[in-house]
Amino acid sequence: MRGIMRIQLRLMRYGAFIGIIGGIATFVGPPHHGLIKAMIGIVIGCMLLGKRLPTALKEMFDANKPIMDETEDYFKS
Repeated sequence: MRGIMRIQLRLMRYGAFIGIIGGIATFVGPPHHGLIKAMIGIVIGCMLLGKRLPTALKEMFDANKPIMDETEDYFKS
């Protein structure tokens, strides 16, 4: 369980980073189309994270696999 919490905290930091970059991007440029600028900021944030985000998502899936299997078995019976 400790490993799952560590990975969740890392994913939360990545999500916060992406959100901050997206928020900053909305204030750059002309005052219209804030949603488009936010999406551009999100893409830039994901690009800055590079290979770390997919690795963290894979670790999260692997850590939750036993819990998901146990839940699936419970609902099958």
